[in-house]
Amino acid sequence: MKRKVITLALMCMMVLNSKAQFYGGEEAVRFPVADLYDTGMMNMHLRALAETASIRKENYFRYSDMAVEAYRNHKWNYVIYYVNEALATYYYCGGLYYMRGYAYEQLGNRRAAKKDYKLAIKNNCPEAAQALASLKARKRSK
Repeated sequence: MKRKVITLALMCMMVLNSKAQFYGGEEAVRFPVADLYDTGMMNMHLRALAETASIRKENYFRYSDMAVEAYRNHKWNYVIYYVNEALATYYYCGGLYYMRGYAYEQLGNRRAAKKDYKLAIKNNCPEAAQALASLKARKRSK
């Protein structure tokens, strides 16, 4: 079933990318095709991101500072909330993933902690590698 769905999807993509030409007899007939990539909408989205960059950056620093304060006070649910808000601004930092992973670990959600530690490692946070190794070691020892 899965193979049939993938095949059908690929065939649909090929038809849409071929500008919908149909050869009926001696002459090609063209059908109008909707543009799959509306460049006007993409440009509008990029302009909106550029115009709001300073506000998003300001929000990033505000929420990341609140996350650090909550981390220091061991308020793990607040850490998760503020890190989520900071990451929603499209600015990414390995330290934020590490903090959120540690908060998840403290709350007992080891799967989410492992996922965040891996993201932190990808975003150049060396502490996350140790935390991930420690998390895996504790899982093996149980």
